[in-house]
Amino acid sequence: MATGEATGGRRTGSRVARERAETQPRTARGQKTRERLLTAARTVFETKGFLDTRVSDICDEAGLAHGTFYIYFPDKEEIFYTLVDSVVADRYLLTAVPEDFEGDVADRFAYTLRQYFEEMKRARHFSRIVEQVATFDEHMRDHRMRIRRKFRERIQHGIERLQQRGAADPDISAELTAEALVAMINNFAYINFILGERDDLDIEQVVATLTSIWARAVALDLDKANANDTKRPPKRKT
Repeated sequence: MATGEATGGRRTGSRVARERAETQPRTARGQKTRERLLTAARTVFETKGFLDTRVSDICDEAGLAHGTFYIYFPDKEEIFYTLVDSVVADRYLLTAVPEDFEGDVADRFAYTLRQYFEEMKRARHFSRIVEQVATFDEHMRDHRMRIRRKFRERIQHGIERLQQRGAADPDISAELTAEALVAMINNFAYINFILGERDDLDIEQVVATLTSIWARAVALDLDKANANDTKRPPKRKT
């Protein structure tokens, strides 16, 4: 599967991005109207689901004339893809560890997990719709896999850096280990926070447990990781 390209004659990801940039409203009023449509669309998608949502439903929710929708979006699929792009971009930034974060490598991994799980709980309704659409929409499925690949590569690069420092098992495949970790994290979030299998789970306990699994999976040597860490040293308790 080619990165950034959908199958079945769909537009490539880079082309879609260019087209969306070219159709961005040039006035504050136009931008406000577009955001109004996006907010309404998310509400309707979460309430009615993707298949039962009509463009007229979105316009009714936004309080706008039917024809206004087509000034900004060609169909409900495009506004849905735009929403997904926005949610994913926010999630990727949200889970990135800040440059001024004070903590060791295990603390940083835990930070990312905590941010991810809390966001998945907040966006559970929309995330559920995304997963459903990916089962029958080829473009969404390919897009979903690109998103997953991006998060997997972040973990893979982290493992590779640890291996270079002598702080992780050099004999494991960073790529396959990252793949297994992403599968565990995504499935855990989907079953428990999106489908609601265990609404009673304490996120801090979940984060501590999965961080421990990650550390064991890479055979983390925390002393070596800390000794060679170029990031800010961990905050010391007084």
